Order: sequence, then C-alpha cells, then structure tokens
Amino acid sequence: MLINEQKHDNIDIVVLSGRFVMADSPEVRERLKVLIDEGQGKLVVDMSQVSFIDSSACAVLISAFKGMQLKPGRLLLVTSPVVQSLIELTRLHTIFEILPNLPAALDALSTS
Repeated sequence: MLINEQKHDNIDIVVLSGRFVMADSPEVRERLKVLIDEGQGKLVVDMSQVSFIDSSACAVLISAFKGMQLKPGRLLLVTSPVVQSLIELTRLHTIFEILPNLPAALDALSTS
C-alpha cells in the first residue's frame, strides 16, 4: 500500500492506494492519529485508488472517526467502488461522510 499525505489550505489529506489490509493498518492508524491530533480538524481520507479493503482497515477508519469526534472535527472519505461496496455492506455508510471525489470533499470542508 502507498500512503501519501498532502495539505490543501487547512485541510489534511491522506491518499491511500493499493490493498488496505491488516499489515498496513498500524501505519495508517498512526498516521491518521497524528493528523487528527495535530491538524485543524479537517481530514480527507482518499481511497479512490484502493483496490481491496479488509475488516482491519474498517477498524482503522472507525478509530479515526472516533478520534475526530473528540477533536471535534470532520472526517470525509472518498471511496473506490470496491471500498464503497464494503462500507455499504457493513452499514458504515451511516456514520461516515462519503464524497464522490477529492475536489468535492475539499469543497465540502472549505465551506464548513
């Protein structure tokens, strides 16, 4: 898995690509935790290039969601069709804010 961190104004962006599985979970969890703790309360996790996701990856996303609620802040997801299917199957789409692409997510956070 590749992890790329970016910043757009006061919005932190994490772009993930490849397979997001248990072996990647500790590193992604730590990076998201640092961004949540040190950031401005606006985070986009772009998974539009993720080809596979497992339950440990879902746990990482839930942990980030909970951390952002404590901040308080906003966490937005951008998903690929594969990720979107699993998020809907697990009903996590009821808690996450999911946008169709990165520009839409940045626009949503810029206006909030």
